[in-house]
Amino acid sequence: MEITVNGERLEYSGQPTLSELFSYLGIDLTTVAVERNLRIIPRNRIENEPIDPGDAFEIIRLVGGG
Repeated sequence: MEITVNGERLEYSGQPTLSELFSYLGIDLTTVAVERNLRIIPRNRIENEPIDPGDAFEIIRLVGGG
């Protein structure tokens, strides 16, 4: 299926959940905020959030500093 991640089109054929997509991309779920089709996904739903063809995701990495 084709999806968009941070403005880049991606052909993804894995299991249709965000946790599987993030594993495929090498992204730690605990260090990001995720928007799916212009809606923020609550942290408690990220792991099992479904992916549908044509979805657009924005993934924001959280960093600390001071």
